[in-house]
Amino acid sequence: MSFKPSAQTLREQLMAPEAIERVRAMHALELEVDEAPEIELARELEEFASRGLPYYAPEDPHYREWVGKAVSYWERLQAAPAAPSRLTPRALRRVAAI
Repeated sequence: MSFKPSAQTLREQLMAPEAIERVRAMHALELEVDEAPEIELARELEEFASRGLPYYAPEDPHYREWVGKAVSYWERLQAAPAAPSRLTPRALRRVAAI
């Protein structure tokens, strides 16, 4: 992905009333699964993203908690050192499963 939004931008997109903004933010998270430097972090993010976007209710504490969790994953991904392997964590998991 050529442009990676900041954590604040991601939060704003997930809280935006326009559905396309929320979809873009979720897509950015999904793309990061392949870039995650740690297999465990990749697994967590993949599981989180696989559930999709919850019902949009910006005033609901559960929705706000979900947004906070998404932003937390994003911050962890951005703070993690780069993976030393040329294989992505997803590819490493596939190889390990064989």
